[in-house]
Parts: sequence; structure tokens; C-alpha cells
Amino acid sequence: MTRVLHLVLSWPLLACTAQSVDESSGTRAADAAPADTTNPAPSLAFEHVSVLPMDRDVVIADQTVVVRDGRIITIGPASAVAVPPDAQRIDGRGRFLMPGLADMHVHVWDENDLFLFVANGVTTVRNMFGSPMHLDWRARIEAGEMVGPRLYTAGPIIDGQPAVWPGSVELVDPEQAAEEVREQKAAGYDFLKPYAMLTPECHAALLAAGREQGIRAMGHVPESLELDAVLASGQATVEHLGGFAAAAQAADSPWQEVDFTTESRAWQHVDDARLAEVAARTRAAGTWSCPTLVVMQKWAQGNAARALLARPEMRFVSPFMLGHWAPDAPTNYLSRLPSTVVESAHDALPFQRKAVRALRDAGAGILLGTDMGNPYVLAGFALHEELEHLVAAGLTPFEALRAGTAEAAACMQATGEWGTIAPGARADLLLLAANPLDDVRHACERVGVVLHGRWWSEADLRAELERRAAAFEAR
Repeated sequence: MTRVLHLVLSWPLLACTAQSVDESSGTRAADAAPADTTNPAPSLAFEHVSVLPMDRDVVIADQTVVVRDGRIITIGPASAVAVPPDAQRIDGRGRFLMPGLADMHVHVWDENDLFLFVANGVTTVRNMFGSPMHLDWRARIEAGEMVGPRLYTAGPIIDGQPAVWPGSVELVDPEQAAEEVREQKAAGYDFLKPYAMLTPECHAALLAAGREQGIRAMGHVPESLELDAVLASGQATVEHLGGFAAAAQAADSPWQEVDFTTESRAWQHVDDARLAEVAARTRAAGTWSCPTLVVMQKWAQGNAARALLARPEMRFVSPFMLGHWAPDAPTNYLSRLPSTVVESAHDALPFQRKAVRALRDAGAGILLGTDMGNPYVLAGFALHEELEHLVAAGLTPFEALRAGTAEAAACMQATGEWGTIAPGARADLLLLAANPLDDVRHACERVGVVLHGRWWSEADLRAELERRAAAFEAR
């Protein structure tokens, strides 16, 4: 049977409450730049801008886009659109306006990381291990009381026994599945996350209860199940290409039994024809895949880990998180892995990219996600690395960006609500200095971000990042 990679933030963080996270990180709500709730944002007008609607692969030149109350109200030729007299006018000449990005696989436990998403143009996230803290954050973000991306969140992971991570729900009796689903739905979580140790009976009961109660399952391939069984179950997503390596092993592979310790090496023995067949079955099942290629490329130990911690962007990460990522920290699971496993994880990348290309060729749904929260995978910053991985896998820049815009919204059953530039859509926007359809790296060249109707210029974003870095350095 297939054992998938158990990639999630180190377990001691799971017990953190909102208060303990804030105190440990040094980014208490009182320290952070407050959201302006007393003065509603004026209308915004992006004039003479090139629009990337992201529902199709086009650039619409010389447009004016008007935003009011956090929604796009008008899009049209700059010569024909009247700008409201109260609007903040933003010069779009030579610039490109696209929807804000979505990171579709995160583990966010530190309030500071919420701003790091926004500062990198990430306006929506899908949190994959939820707690009451995340429900509180979501409510405060939506009320304009704190700055952060729009937040979809799972409840606590639903695992078997013994659960891989403390804080998970251990579902061992299929008869208890319906009650667990009722509790998570009533609490306000957006979806269920099945995990590695579920039995086939409990996985089936969980999916059945979710269908009956109208809440979907998005998660891992349990060890007791093959990928095809999960595809047949109606699970909405498969994370980290779980089960793909085992399902596509070549006939002469030495890894016919694939587990956690051998999966990275098994990737080097996949058969291209079998990968294509698996991708076609994934497409037929309507299952979305969130590959998170970047996370295993951040696996590092010793001096390699120290080099990652020395990168310039680490200045913006809280001491709370950096402490958990120290190479010798007991909370850093990478320090406990055999070095051969870490090395083979890097070597698996070309073969994982083949799987992503096969999914694209089959027309299967692909989501942009990072597994942020794992060591050295930084909120916001890592998403731009993942975009480059998807392009290196064979996706066009448009396809890679669509995986974090229109396709992400479609996966969350929110087409038209966000992820595209269209009248009536949420004005979660990213203004760029160069066209990312020419080179996906241009998605880093921000002029500014609109979130919840508020315009953040690049100077505003940079100033807030530097303010936080100075506060961390002063401690």
C-alpha cells in the first residue's frame, strides 16, 4: 500500500493558541500595523492598465478598472470609462493588473505570516490544519480588524490511530464519522482533511458523511488505500501528488512496495505511460491535485539549512518561527530524517515535474500550493518559487498563474467570486510592472496589491515589512 509524505508543521506548534503564538512571535495584534476600519477605502480607479482577466489567456490593453466597496464595478476601455470623482486614481500605463494569487496548501500558525502573504500578492489561502484560532483570524480579517488574506480552513486533521500529529482527531469507528463531520461543519470549518492512518472503512464513512452534510474532503491518500480508491471516493483534492509514485511504478522497479522511506526514490522509477494513465484517471474522477513541489526542495540539514536561514527574506519571519526551524531544534522534523531521504527528495523533482506535466496534458485540475509552514517554506515568498516549478514542469506561465487564480476559485466552488477580473468579483488584485504571461517571474514585480478594497502600494508593503524586521531585530 502507498504511504504518502506526512508534510505538516512540526507538532509542538499545533498546541499553540492565538495568544501564545502572538506572544512567542513578538507580533501581537497591538504591535502590528492596524487595519483602518474607521475610514472606509475610497473607490479605486486603475487607469490605462493592461488587464489579465485569467479566465482566458489574453491581455486586454488600455483599460480602466473601477473598484468600490471591495468589488470590481466597471471594466472598459480607458477612453470610455468615467472615473468616480472620489476615486483614488492609480496610473496603470505600462502596468499589468491580474487577480491576487491563492496559496492552496498552507499551515499558518503565526499571525505575522498573514501579512507576508499579502506583501507577496497572495490574497487567498487554503489552510490545511485548522483550529479555533483560524476561525477567529478569519472572522477578524473579514471584519477588517486585521490584515490578512481571505482564509479557507480545514478543521483538525481527521486521522486514524495512532494519529501522525497531535491535535488531530482519531477516527477509529466508522459510526463516529457523521458526528465528527457535524461538529466540524457546525464550528464553521470549510472542508474536512482526511489523513494518513485512516482505515478504508473510516475513510469511506467520512466521505459519505461529508456528502450527506454538504462539506467536502480535501487531503491525503491514507496508507491503507491506493490512489485509485481515493479517486473513486469523491475526495475533492489529493495533496503532494500522494499515491502517484506507487501507482505509476515501472514493471521492473525495485520499489513495488512504496512507503515513506522509499517514496522519494520510487519517484525515480515511474513509467511515463503509467503516469499518463494515472493522470487520465485523475481527470475522469474530477479530482484536483496540489503538487507542492517546492516543499521537498526546501528539505535541508546542517550547513544547507543554515544557508536557507541566512537568506535575506528570513528577516521578515518571526523569531517564533525561526526558532522552530533551527537545524538542531527538536521541533524541526528534518533533523530526524536520514540524510539519504533528504537527498533523494531533491532527486525526485524531475520525476514529480513529469507527473505535473501528465496532469496538465490530461486536462486534470492543478492547484498552486506550497505546504508553507514547513521548515524554510516562507509565507508568500515560496509561492513564487512554486510558480517557477510549475513552469519548469511544462505549464505555460498562464497555466501556472491560473492554478493560483481562476482554477483555485473553481476548486473552492467560487468561480466569479474571486480569481478573475470581472464585474462583480472581489477586488483582490495584483498590479505588476511587467507581464507575467511573458515570464512568470514578473509576478514578483509588484507595483501594489488591493485586498478588501484597500490599496497597498509596493512602498507601503515594503515599509511594513521593514518595520516588522526592525522590531524582530530589536528583540
